[in-house]
Amino acid sequence: MKNQSRCLCVILPNNTELSLTVGLKDRGQDVFEQLFERLGTSDLTFFGLSVVKDSQPLFLDLGHKLSLYLPKSWRKNTSKEKVILSLKVQYFVENVQLILNRDTRQLYYAEVKGRVLRSECFEQEGLYFQLAAYALQADLGDCEENFAYFSPQGFFPFWIVQKHGNDYILKHTPALHRELKGMSSSEAASLFIQEAFTLSDVPLTIYRLSKEKKKTQGCVLVGVTSTGLQISEVLNGKVYDFPWPSIHSITFQGRKFDIRADGLFEKKLVLYSLSVLHAKNLLQHVRNSHRLHLNIKPLVMKLKEKNGRHREMYITDGADLVFEDSDDDDELPPMKFLVDNIQKQTTGTTESKTVTGSGASNGACCLEMSVDEPEEMLVDDPEDVLRLIELVEGVSVDGPLLLPISHWEGENRKVWGETNQIS
Repeated sequence: MKNQSRCLCVILPNNTELSLTVGLKDRGQDVFEQLFERLGTSDLTFFGLSVVKDSQPLFLDLGHKLSLYLPKSWRKNTSKEKVILSLKVQYFVENVQLILNRDTRQLYYAEVKGRVLRSECFEQEGLYFQLAAYALQADLGDCEENFAYFSPQGFFPFWIVQKHGNDYILKHTPALHRELKGMSSSEAASLFIQEAFTLSDVPLTIYRLSKEKKKTQGCVLVGVTSTGLQISEVLNGKVYDFPWPSIHSITFQGRKFDIRADGLFEKKLVLYSLSVLHAKNLLQHVRNSHRLHLNIKPLVMKLKEKNGRHREMYITDGADLVFEDSDDDDELPPMKFLVDNIQKQTTGTTESKTVTGSGASNGACCLEMSVDEPEEMLVDDPEDVLRLIELVEGVSVDGPLLLPISHWEGENRKVWGETNQIS
């Protein structure tokens, strides 16, 4: 059968809209291939394609057909509304230097800036002013001697503008901006990303689940971060912070989602997703985030040792970044498995898969899957691995970046506040 063409729109983190023509049988990876060409980059490693399905956002499995996620009206070519996919950050990294491609860093900064504008960490109000200074330096360069050379709404969350007013912000922010005089756009953007990740509601992706099987409205928010899971029960205010080493297992079967971890008063936390498709995609996101964390952890540690307190974001000599052998069998080789292992695809029959973790005090962290489709593993992309090797062998990553955004709609009212680990 002929692969009939269809139109769709992809919204980038900087709010640019790209109109694409795809085939009815095309898969998510085919959209990525078009984005590579349109954006002039071959590296979107940390990004995914997001779609709102059943009023909830989820990331596409790039190995599956687009028709699995898009409405029937799109498949039948009767849709009168624009069909939209969003390019969003799917995997957060603990060191901005791991984002090697210049264009990719521009998009990454764009999204993080947008997340900061939606952030609600009220107890860290002062940090937002410093972040605004970094963003002004990244976007506009050195401070202008002009009272109103920027719009506060473009650099501060709404609640700060509402609390202090435009005049207060325009009066006090330039002093912080002037302190960054001479700093490159690239360095300012890098510092913005690094500092923004100290806000608890920025470097995470939120999913809505329910504690009751028959409830369709989510009352539990599950946040996937680079270092673990944050879970908030909206109705009773309970907040759990589960680093990867504290998690014993995460299991899906159909819509059912079981978490066994240190700190739970009961043996396990049982949640329900909206559908099997939502459950499967969430599990894949959790598994890949955990695996990425394991793969880049040795490199992150070496980069921290290399940089120390220096602000310049480049590596001058990779000779001291030789990785020592780990005594932990769960520590995966950081180079070989870093890139495409976080994009493992899922297809096929019912089966259970286990991924072991690191550092668990009472057994390894494992993620098990029992859903309707098995998974298919892709091999690493040699070009991506080579770029990572270049980073530790002396390639500068201090290139220019530019701008901002994306977030889960309807999930911006964060309940993390002061996240307390249950122990």
